[in-house]
Formats: sequence, C-alpha cells, structure tokens
Amino acid sequence: MPAGLFAGTPDRALLGMRVHANTVSHARLIALEDTFPRTRVLLGHEKFNERSRQFLDWPGATTRPLAQIGQRFPAYLRSMGETDTIAELAVFEWAWLTTYHAADAVALKLGDLAGLDETALLAVVVARHPAANIGLVCEGLRALLGEEVPGLQEAEALLLTRPDAEVYAYPATAAMWWTMAHLEEPNSIGNLFASATEPDRKDQLSPDDFMPALLALIEAGALQRVG
Repeated sequence: MPAGLFAGTPDRALLGMRVHANTVSHARLIALEDTFPRTRVLLGHEKFNERSRQFLDWPGATTRPLAQIGQRFPAYLRSMGETDTIAELAVFEWAWLTTYHAADAVALKLGDLAGLDETALLAVVVARHPAANIGLVCEGLRALLGEEVPGLQEAEALLLTRPDAEVYAYPATAAMWWTMAHLEEPNSIGNLFASATEPDRKDQLSPDDFMPALLALIEAGALQRVG
C-alpha cells in the first residue's frame, strides 16, 4: 500500500480491508441464495454453499453487480456436472427474476388486432415483450413445477410473462418457443409466418401450428407491437 493511503498503521488498514472483503464475499453468497432458493433446497444447503463459493472464483463472476451475479450460475452448475433438473431449475429461477424486474411495456392484445384484414394483419410488426421468457423444459422440471403450472406435464416449454404487475407461468408448445426465438429483433407477422412455414427448413411449422402459437403468445402477454 502506498504510504499515507489510509490513516493509522498498515496492519490496521489491512485488517479493515480483510473485513470489507469478507463483507462483500458474504453479500455475494447471500445474493445467490436469494436468487436461487428452490435450487438451494433441491441441491441441499451445504452443496449449494460449496458450489456458490466455487462459482465466485469463476472468471468474471465477481465483476457483476449483486443483482446480476446469478446470471451465469445455471451454466456453472451444468459445467460442474449437476443434473439437468438442477441446472434447469436454476435457469427457471433466473428467468423468473428477470421477468419480475423487466422494464414495463404495453403488451399486445388480441383486441388490438380486431378489424384488421389479412393484409393488414400480416403487416403488423411485433417484438418480444421485455418481460417475456421462454425455455424448453426437461422431465425433472416438469415434475417439480407441474402442480404450480397446470398443463406443464405435457408441455415442451415454459413461458413466463409479466404484462402488468404480476408474473405468470404458462405451459408452451415447441411452436411458441420457435416463434419467440425468432423475435430477438422486431419482425412482421407475415415474415414470421413465411419463415416458419418455409418448405425446406428442418424446423418447418405448419400453419396449423404457427397461428395457434402466435395467438397463445399474444393472449399470455408475451408480445408487444412495434410502430
């Protein structure tokens, strides 16, 4: 330490810095516990604490603010060989928190499209609502959350939305997941429809899959209108 940087003797300054470092480290561990309470229960307190401490040594983990420190924790759990159920539960908890804290935006409603003819409807440009999150789910996560999300046991994906003040969870189809995956940038309904039903694509959707998926996303408050 440069001379005169802190008041008092160097040994007292070092002691103070150690106390501060411990306080910061403890706050990070508490932030992870608060972010992933279900994962902590499933993994067990001791194992979760061990993984959390190891995670703080992961490159870049401690460069994030406390509110964002858990963003890469699910990927870390997977890299350490934890089960798909544990990793995906952590993904779900992070997605829920992201949805809860997302920016406010007006969600597109079916009533907003009433009275539009086919040409006008296909020209409507939509984007993901800032609070919308969707992900494919494994069998273990279906079993864990099935009672809380009716229909999830038979679903391929899980959708989280917050069109107003409350977070909602819905079972989702692969077609809904595909549609959301292709809305990282705003796109018109017509372009989405053409892309989804393109004959040569491996993940081609039929019109009978795409339109119900689009309507379900709108009803859930997962989309916003652009322009």
